[in-house]
Amino acid sequence: MAFMLLIYPPSARCTEAPLGIARLAACLRSAGREVGCIDLCQEGIEYLLHLDVKAEDKRGRGSIARRGRAAESLRNSAAYGNPSRYARAVDDLGRALRLASGNRGVEASLADYRDENRSPLRRTDLLDAAAGFRDNVFYPLFESRVAPALNANVDAWVGISLCYLSQALCAFALIGYVKSIRPDIRIVVGGGLVTSWIAGGMFGSDGKFGGLADAMIAGPGEEPLLRLLGIARSPTEDPLALEDFSALRYFAPTRIVPYNFSSGCPWKRCSFCPEKAENMPYSGLPAAEAAARISRLGLSYEPGLYHFTDSEIAPGYLDALVACPPSAPWYGFARFSSRLLDLDFCRALRASGCVMLQLGLESGDQGVLDRIGKGTKVDEIAVILDNLAEAGIGTYVYVLFGTPEEDRGAAMRTRDFVASRSDRIGFLNVAVFNLPAASVEAKSLDTRNFYEGDLSLYREFSHPSGWDRTAVRRFLEEDFQAIPEIRSIVKRTPPVFSSNHAPFFLDFGAAPISGF
Repeated sequence: MAFMLLIYPPSARCTEAPLGIARLAACLRSAGREVGCIDLCQEGIEYLLHLDVKAEDKRGRGSIARRGRAAESLRNSAAYGNPSRYARAVDDLGRALRLASGNRGVEASLADYRDENRSPLRRTDLLDAAAGFRDNVFYPLFESRVAPALNANVDAWVGISLCYLSQALCAFALIGYVKSIRPDIRIVVGGGLVTSWIAGGMFGSDGKFGGLADAMIAGPGEEPLLRLLGIARSPTEDPLALEDFSALRYFAPTRIVPYNFSSGCPWKRCSFCPEKAENMPYSGLPAAEAAARISRLGLSYEPGLYHFTDSEIAPGYLDALVACPPSAPWYGFARFSSRLLDLDFCRALRASGCVMLQLGLESGDQGVLDRIGKGTKVDEIAVILDNLAEAGIGTYVYVLFGTPEEDRGAAMRTRDFVASRSDRIGFLNVAVFNLPAASVEAKSLDTRNFYEGDLSLYREFSHPSGWDRTAVRRFLEEDFQAIPEIRSIVKRTPPVFSSNHAPFFLDFGAAPISGF
């Protein structure tokens, strides 16, 4: 029976175990398959932080000297009570990583991996990364961690979870390395980025990226992987297999357990969203089963915080969390839905352990919300923000500027709305719109290449109102973030780790700690 090695490649934020391979491992083990898991993302950062590194400048030498202390700060709740100390720790770690990786034109960071000679958006560069795997700064880690696991198993498969563009170059270097030491091994690649590439029709006729992979999987991987292995799914399944990661020390002051009740988006009508462009089906567990699985997770892993990673925690799951509160506090994405107009329900959510909700405002202009298909009302959003604040639930709010449906006037109304609710908004994610290349809207606009490369998921476009990216960026600097109330929210939003660390600044209460 073939052994399956599941790998999460560098580089991405490391605050919790990788959910994708933890789910796959649980599924395969329940079917009797032997599985190993390696989080090369977290292990890669630790590897770089322990290298003997020299710096030319005083600032770099200071960051290298403080890197161990900085890493420990992010694992200690005290740092989150001192925003300037937290920001210094993140800055020191980022600089130390850049210095450790800054040879051969490569730069690794806490959330990215850049190569001045290769782009993750070019197919030829990914193939070159595979061929030139020895150039990758994590190559010594491949040798020390991956080779022993494969050499111990004659019959083996490798599964790689490629979720983010920041992981692509390392993922293909890893594929090239595996092929070099074990040409017989079958390689399967899945994850969020692969799902987007497949939905965008960006693979050749073989769908296997020039033969490097034996299979590329879109969407949830459990069923396709079992079919590839020729085994039937077990009728019983543990929710996750997190034991493989128990020795890793993630950058968080408590154990975060990730989980998702569903895949896809239950709304899927927003014109700006890749979920609509990719048109992946929505599916989810029955609410009662979801509650039972969370209960089993609590007993098995004793989390300090749950991170529910669904595109939206649908109202039925919110009801289930209220009815059967998890064993630890939790946070995740929700819509500004009518359910949250009920103050008593918001209070019940808080009693269930909800410490923060991530909410997509996108625009404070009702006309824009209607035209992009958001399905929300500005006056109801204002009430919901009041309710969540009253209930003691923190808010991480997302705003989006530059959609084809927006003009400067609409952007100013968004600015005014955010400023008027600044005492109700804990954190802000401010984004400039990227047009999904596969969207219906892209066909009706004058578009051009956004990034150079045949794997780009987005297109640049001529804005119908002349509200282009340059104008939007100027607005953000001169008009949006210039408002003191808004500037204070942006400043306290955690750098680099953003929403992954935001709950720890709430002290699991309602209001964020002031600072930054």
